[in-house]
Amino acid sequence: MHPFYLQTLNLLDTELDRIQIALNTLPRDMLWKKVRDQTNSVGNLCLHLAGNEYQNMVSGIGGKPFIRERSAEFLAEGGRTREELLVYLMEVRGQTRDVFTNLTEDDLMREVFISYPPDAGIASFSRSLLDLVYHTTAHCSYHTGQIMYITKILQSENKHLLSWRH
Repeated sequence: MHPFYLQTLNLLDTELDRIQIALNTLPRDMLWKKVRDQTNSVGNLCLHLAGNEYQNMVSGIGGKPFIRERSAEFLAEGGRTREELLVYLMEVRGQTRDVFTNLTEDDLMREVFISYPPDAGIASFSRSLLDLVYHTTAHCSYHTGQIMYITKILQSENKHLLSWRH
């Protein structure tokens, strides 16, 4: 596998490990808790990350069918346990890994079209595979930070989730 794809998977897997720590720390009744109106729960963010990675990596780059319902990711108020969310995230990551296995350095500059339905409120776009992978990885890190922060706020005891203390 090309070093760029391997490094990307390593970064994404590190974020998934952090999400797993958060999911295992968060009390079950807090998984779908929103800190206040108009915010997202940890459950919403997990659904969103899986949906975004699937749309960009598996569907957009890998050519699998588009099956995402983006608004449902944010409207959900339950329906999946922490274990189910983790399995979902891991299944999508496995599919991303499969897509990356078949990519070459020449693919990095290939244009990828990401399509949204007309009512999604987001315009469809085209960008290089390199840009799309980079953006998706940064997006994952951003929301993983939110998941960690929300978990710190909602955890039942005051403990550090990672090895550093911030």
